[in-house]
Amino acid sequence: MIHLVRHGEAAGEDQADPGLSDHGRRQVEAVANRLAFRPIRQVLHGPSRRTSETACILTENLGAGATPSDLLVDRTPVPSAERRGDYPTHRWEWFEDVPATERDLDGAELTEAWHRLWFEHHDEEIVLVTHAFVIAWFVRQVLNAPPATWMRIGPIGNATLTSIGPNLAGEPVVETFNAEVVLPP
Repeated sequence: MIHLVRHGEAAGEDQADPGLSDHGRRQVEAVANRLAFRPIRQVLHGPSRRTSETACILTENLGAGATPSDLLVDRTPVPSAERRGDYPTHRWEWFEDVPATERDLDGAELTEAWHRLWFEHHDEEIVLVTHAFVIAWFVRQVLNAPPATWMRIGPIGNATLTSIGPNLAGEPVVETFNAEVVLPP
């Protein structure tokens, strides 16, 4: 079972690499409580500060180890010139504003990342901490949906849980999607 967790709420969204807000930390603690009785031994996370801090809180509460992974870096799938027709024309202008450092042409890097992660971890319980667009692309992969589908999945909230496990044939299926954990009062 692979549990995808979007990082908790960021503090100072105007910063280049913000950490978690106090509310974000409480969100992640609630996710950790939900996962507390699962046999999770490892938490992989992207390199951003908010994914690292999310992973740290999860590992403290789950007794699991945390490992950074470039497979979970924040990326935005953008269509190549040949694949623009896969997306509605009203989205084309939006793609022009995606920073060069986040561009993933035709989602190739994310597709490869999902296949590697599924192949390496489908038979264990693991948490992957990453970003909304990455989770949306992974879910799109599992559903074998058209490329533009990732843009209609969500919005994926902060510190939400999406769980993907194997069916009887060993194929990945979405078991839980974008589950928000209720914070205690």
